[in-house]
Amino acid sequence: MVDYEIPEYPYTKPRIVVSKCLEFENVRYDGSVIHCQTVRDMMQFADFIKVCPEVEIGLGVPRDSMRIVLVDGKKRLIQPITQNDLTEKMDNFTNTFLKELPPVDGFIFKSGSPTIGMRDIKIYSDKVKGLVVDRGNGFFAEKILRDYIDYPMEEDDRLKNNIIRHHFLTKLFAFADLRKVKESGSIENLEQFHQYNHYLFRLYNHDISLKLDELVENKNSLKFDAILKEYERIMPHIFSREPKSNEFIDVANETFLNIVSSLNIVEEKYLAQIIKKYTDNRLTYDALLEILKFYVMRFSDSKKEYSRLFFPYPEELRSESETERDRDFWANFPIASERSKVHLN
Repeated sequence: MVDYEIPEYPYTKPRIVVSKCLEFENVRYDGSVIHCQTVRDMMQFADFIKVCPEVEIGLGVPRDSMRIVLVDGKKRLIQPITQNDLTEKMDNFTNTFLKELPPVDGFIFKSGSPTIGMRDIKIYSDKVKGLVVDRGNGFFAEKILRDYIDYPMEEDDRLKNNIIRHHFLTKLFAFADLRKVKESGSIENLEQFHQYNHYLFRLYNHDISLKLDELVENKNSLKFDAILKEYERIMPHIFSREPKSNEFIDVANETFLNIVSSLNIVEEKYLAQIIKKYTDNRLTYDALLEILKFYVMRFSDSKKEYSRLFFPYPEELRSESETERDRDFWANFPIASERSKVHLN
């Protein structure tokens, strides 16, 4: 009997450091809480370590705003209204937080924050009326970026983009799964993890995935701890950038070659045409992925290797593909409205 299911590798709950003001508590400087759909969607699928650096160093809610200021060429964290210099307090808290932080899989920051923002934060020339002279990282976020350089990290505003969200979640769940493998101390679990991520890793970085293949295949020549340590060092580089369309085309063509002997002539022509449509940018990534999934379910002898390519994270976390699918784009056009009143006899 043919198995028409893609075996799913069980998902590990990611452990995420998140800005406390994103969906959790009213701790913004103005006493508000910020909506973040990704955080809300992840509630039942992740464990969150919530933090608001400004509250943690003793500032109240609401509170006076702060800014990063260059003083004698060094960045200082200043409250312009009170003239308080909070640099040492923030540094001490951040160092303690990182020292006590358990193993985590990713980070979600609040955009624009001078403490927990990770990019494009304004740096001023003066405490009160200075000009913006540079842009950089928030005080708290900067040390996380340094210590967790290869980890999944995003800000709430960027996660509104479906492509960015998809790649963040893909990387996040891969990191969580590898953490679980490490905790298990089992070479068999590492082999299974690697097998189920085979084509996902191929998609993101073919050359690095081959290095991981060699590492796992040479399991008898090294102790597990040495293999895992090297695997942990190499694997994050797979996700250093998002895959390009030509890399997905390579994976699609490899899949085609793997199953072509099982196709009839009509199916063979159809699948080749579908891949060509994607190549010509006349078909979406998701559409081609679903079609490939159908043929792999029917004909592939190595379904496990496709698991994380087709299911990189729980299906419930997939974004809506057409957010305005049922919107009436003609509602405000009088001619269209009048035509809609016409009935054929």
